Amino acid sequence: MKFQLAIIGGAIMFVVIAVLVLTGALPGLRTNEGRGAKLIMWGFDDPGAVSPLISKFTGARTDFEVKYFKKDIGVFESDLLNVIASGSADIPDVIVFPSGYLKKHKDKLASAPPILITEREIRQDYVEAASAFLGSKNEVFGIPFYADVLALYSNGDLFTKNFITLPPKTWDEFLVYTQKFTQKDSAGKILISGAAMGRGGNIKNAPLILTTLFLQSGESIVKEDGEVSLGSSVNVGNTTLRPAESSLRFITDFANPQKTLQSWSSALPEDEEMFIGGKLAMYLGLISDYNEIKSKNPHLSFAASLIPQLKDAQRPIAGGELFALAVPKASQKQAQAWEFIKFLTDAENSAAYADTAMNVSLRRDTLPNYQKESVRSVFAQSVLALKLWPNPDPLRSGQIFRDLIEDAVLGRATLREALEKARARLDELK
Repeated sequence: MKFQLAIIGGAIMFVVIAVLVLTGALPGLRTNEGRGAKLIMWGFDDPGAVSPLISKFTGARTDFEVKYFKKDIGVFESDLLNVIASGSADIPDVIVFPSGYLKKHKDKLASAPPILITEREIRQDYVEAASAFLGSKNEVFGIPFYADVLALYSNGDLFTKNFITLPPKTWDEFLVYTQKFTQKDSAGKILISGAAMGRGGNIKNAPLILTTLFLQSGESIVKEDGEVSLGSSVNVGNTTLRPAESSLRFITDFANPQKTLQSWSSALPEDEEMFIGGKLAMYLGLISDYNEIKSKNPHLSFAASLIPQLKDAQRPIAGGELFALAVPKASQKQAQAWEFIKFLTDAENSAAYADTAMNVSLRRDTLPNYQKESVRSVFAQSVLALKLWPNPDPLRSGQIFRDLIEDAVLGRATLREALEKARARLDELK
């Protein structure tokens, strides 16, 4: 009995000491890995969004130094691969990592020490989409930091003018509203657009709008094992459905001049520009678009709401991207990097970052705090509805979906042929 107690006591003592060493509470016992370090951090925000938290951390841990570098998401992947291949001292220790690159590059990320955070904590403490950063053996490859999710922005003046008091909750309502808002001249030129849908070129978030509709309709696009399933049929009872085909038809009808509901054309400016100029009633934009709209037209009256859903949907679904804080395997300062990440993602600091960025924390214990805010309550609802899919290559797949929309709306192929072509191109990305 005494022997068993001694073993249990020793195990408890080991865990306590390990926690103290990892957090730096016992500096005399830390290994070189556990000491302070000069860390390099990559992110997509302006430095001003994260510098207050960096200063707070380094003020409390004077043995740390953190240098932050803003990256362009368009060259993020190539920059990361190049710096890892070079083996230089410029390899980042902390990365704001987009979920869309997990399928390609999860193998380049280090897993978090289980003593710091576990799979159970990720599932329990963060939004559902955070599980994308878990490994097959329940490893944690990133701690959620923020998300950029589709929402519906509505022009308040146009809604008032047309005696519409609430934003559409379903796509059926969205279609009706679009027809009410759209105005054309005698030659058929669109003067006021109800909604920007149906073209691949001048709609900023066209690929994301399409894939969101796919996910809402039950189209998986790519399965978890990597098999491309775009355009596959689904059996519901005795009925065979093709959700991708239905979604594509719905979107392209908005840009079909042969349809009475046409509200968009390739001759118009980009949709965000139209919305900022007050000529677009409903804009499907990202959370990150909010600040841009406000800064470019401070006098624009607009509101945010959850992206429309299919009628009688079991649960809301919104498309977007989740950004987690991760550590490359190539980093030589992994222990210190995870210590910094744990600091950034606690409830207080996560909320502070969200306040600066006009976003919301992804922590479940923090999300209820936004309920009284008209805009961020919508963002909180949207991140809870976020659904991800295993994208094989975000940049190239985005172009594939833009081309898919153009093929369908211009009649270069039937809907099914266009989907089969897109499916084949996606398959080449595996």
